[in-house]
Amino acid sequence: MKARIPKSYQELPQSQRDKLKEYAKQVGLDAAREQFNQDVRLMTELYIKMLCVLLHDTEGYGERRLNRVLWNHKRLFTRQIRMVRDGEQIEYLNRRMSEIFHKDGFPQKFLDELLGEVDTV
Repeated sequence: MKARIPKSYQELPQSQRDKLKEYAKQVGLDAAREQFNQDVRLMTELYIKMLCVLLHDTEGYGERRLNRVLWNHKRLFTRQIRMVRDGEQIEYLNRRMSEIFHKDGFPQKFLDELLGEVDTV
């Protein structure tokens, strides 16, 4: 089925039709960008809540310690945003993983398998 194009659109000069097409494309990109940002925010919120459950159930963290974890996340996020802007985040995180997991290295295979499971849900 072919879309009906109003006669008034067809009578517009090509330059104005091109501007309308560009505007429609931009509105679509803006909507997709907004949806992406909402999805990332939701996933981050869910992850932080799952982390709180994990730390409470497996490590015995109470409300006070969990609030400290949340405040430390805020500080970490603020620094990471700066690093992303400066193009330093990946290098920094890889260096920190080497320092933290100095014996056997960061368990990338485990993480890939874990995230692969999420893809199939």
